[in-house]
Amino acid sequence: MKAKDLFIIILKVFGIYLIKDVLTAIPPVLNSFFQMFEVSGAMAFFSLIISLLYLGIYVGIVYLLLFKTSLLVSKLKLASELSDEPLVVNLHRSSVYTIAIIITGLLVLTFSIPDLVKQIYFFYEFNDSRKRLFAPSPFDYSRMIIAITEVIIGLLFLGNQRTLVNYIESKRRRAKEESDE
Repeated sequence: MKAKDLFIIILKVFGIYLIKDVLTAIPPVLNSFFQMFEVSGAMAFFSLIISLLYLGIYVGIVYLLLFKTSLLVSKLKLASELSDEPLVVNLHRSSVYTIAIIITGLLVLTFSIPDLVKQIYFFYEFNDSRKRLFAPSPFDYSRMIIAITEVIIGLLFLGNQRTLVNYIESKRRRAKEESDE
């Protein structure tokens, strides 16, 4: 493995980690879409455009990091000043991806489970205060839904790491076959 290959693996690991952010950027887009029926059209449209822009930027970054990594390494000249001597690492690329996906899943769970517990506490606190008040405002479920979604994403990463690795590797193989032709 050369230095360029190491940079490619590191960038793909960052791309794998950002998949969670792409998936958590979807609920605000849906929320903005449904707000068009509740609030003024101009404000809801502006919110929808901003949410779509936010989602588009994340999708673009993840796409570049996962599937156009060689292009990024060459354009950013990450390995230009390093020697072409092979680095001695006895791990297969797919093993590194599997480790990265497992670590990413664990990180997502580590950060999302406390947030989910906090949101459940807020929900019970809201229900308790609702009993004492006559006309409380409705509970905002969006943060709880995002926390549940993040927990599910973390569990999916842990349970389906082989499928994700195979998908990333198949894209790499296809790109390599196209460049060889």
